[in-house]
Amino acid sequence: MSLVASNINVSLSGKRILKDISVEFQSGKLIGLVGPNGAGKSTLIRVLAGLQMVTSGEIHLDKQPLQSLERLDLAKKITYLPQTGECHWPMTVERVVMLGRHPHIDNHRLDSVNMQAVEQAIKDADIEHLVSRAVNELSGGERARVMLARALATQSDILLADEPIASLDPRHQIEVMALLQALAHKGKSVIVVLHELHLAMRYCDNLVLIDTGEKISEGAPHDVLTPENLHDVYGIDAIFGDHQGDHWVLPWEIKKGKKN
Repeated sequence: MSLVASNINVSLSGKRILKDISVEFQSGKLIGLVGPNGAGKSTLIRVLAGLQMVTSGEIHLDKQPLQSLERLDLAKKITYLPQTGECHWPMTVERVVMLGRHPHIDNHRLDSVNMQAVEQAIKDADIEHLVSRAVNELSGGERARVMLARALATQSDILLADEPIASLDPRHQIEVMALLQALAHKGKSVIVVLHELHLAMRYCDNLVLIDTGEKISEGAPHDVLTPENLHDVYGIDAIFGDHQGDHWVLPWEIKKGKKN
């Protein structure tokens, strides 16, 4: 399944947030959206989810205009996982994850197929020990994994996740990135906003680097996270290397000469 953004421009309160961004996402790959704070990554991922109106440009899902799809059909095909994992009701974790099946159920009842999807999502997100807990009593990292499980339960063809590992400890960051990579390599389109450049380099198949609302670079992680791009976009120096056949990057220090 392809998701294509063409010449996307977004202005909010008179400020231009995205500037002529064109990008195509194909199934079978884990794609990372990277860039500094305020670059426009979250706005772009909301545009791709059909949640943010564009000033100009078009989004197509399998050659169909996104806005032409019924909301229920869109909810079955695209799952959006926002940054915040807030839940203001004392629902159990299991019930929160069940909400991910909402686009698929009739008469508000979950059959065995739906429950199997819920149970698999709970297992994949490593929250089996939390299922009876009230979600509003969990830590930030635990809530983040619950919301990931809810997104996984939808079993949509496309998963859009905005900073899904931001509040997780190192072990769960690695687990979630490995899970997202595995989902992508099974045929889904998985697009994630990331600030953790070392994990973006290791797990993503491709990266899109954004700065001040513009696409700066796109391609394989080692071609995008170059010393020049890290200097120009982030204002940092980094250390690079290889381990077990994989490239790695470690942001190291502030680079003098970055314009801010």
